[in-house]
Amino acid sequence: MLYKAIYTTQNRILGYFKREYSEVSFLLFFRIMIGLIAIIEILSLKGDLSLFFSSSNTMIPQELMYMETGVFKYLHPLSLFLKEKGLFDFFYQFTLSAYLVSLLFLIIGFLTRFSAFFALILQLIIFKSFAQFNYGYDQFMTISLFYCFIFPVGKYYSCDNLIFKKKNVEMFFNYQGVLQIHLSIAYFFSGLAKALDSGWWNGKSVWNALASLDGNFYPIPIIYIVGGISTVLLELSYPILVNFKKTRKIIVIAMILMHLFIGLMMELFAFSIIMIVWNIASFGELSLVKEKKLQNNSLNQIA
Repeated sequence: MLYKAIYTTQNRILGYFKREYSEVSFLLFFRIMIGLIAIIEILSLKGDLSLFFSSSNTMIPQELMYMETGVFKYLHPLSLFLKEKGLFDFFYQFTLSAYLVSLLFLIIGFLTRFSAFFALILQLIIFKSFAQFNYGYDQFMTISLFYCFIFPVGKYYSCDNLIFKKKNVEMFFNYQGVLQIHLSIAYFFSGLAKALDSGWWNGKSVWNALASLDGNFYPIPIIYIVGGISTVLLELSYPILVNFKKTRKIIVIAMILMHLFIGLMMELFAFSIIMIVWNIASFGELSLVKEKKLQNNSLNQIA
């Protein structure tokens, strides 16, 4: 009985990651959008980035910011090495330029896996250098670049295909399913954390996010209370509703509208855009190209 239960569970899990059609649209959309968002974000910070990531002009000394990060043991030795070799100024200029180039290569699909890997490492070096000022966007960009590295995002419509002319071996693994599970878990635990905070039920958390005045001295508008409760319920119910065909479009559109509101009202544009891209990539009915039906739906061929 136990063996049968384990075997059945295993088959169900493997069955979830099987698919009948290719994932060209998903892989193409995810690669291009993540690269574009990362480039736009780093360029938008260009005027102020030297205050957080530079050899001498940071608001807080770089060594102190390193001490507040969880990767101090990696960044501090690197900083000492660069100082000893007289490469400090060159490193900061080179890192930003190399990050932009690797993102451009990722978008066009040139040496795609290497480009995604270098973009991931450089993104960590840059943004973990001032981790105290990081927020949700930075974590999701790190995860996105990691997925660009492990997913075969450069398999279709890329320079790699044109230059190296690799034979297209069909992939039978549901990479989109990985993103779906990740997003569902992220929303559920985000909703759970909010549900345990009374501020999301009485509107105070929304008030504090949108207003510069202390909400203790003013009656909180009913719309803030509704907004807080709606956010909690949307995030908690997301993993359930998104898995039913009848409610999938409704919940995805609701989450997109929620992130649009966050972007417009709180000016968290980068975070809102990357979350919208994740929703569309995970559960949107992408049809950028005609998907091909796979002949042999076997998990033995995973790229």
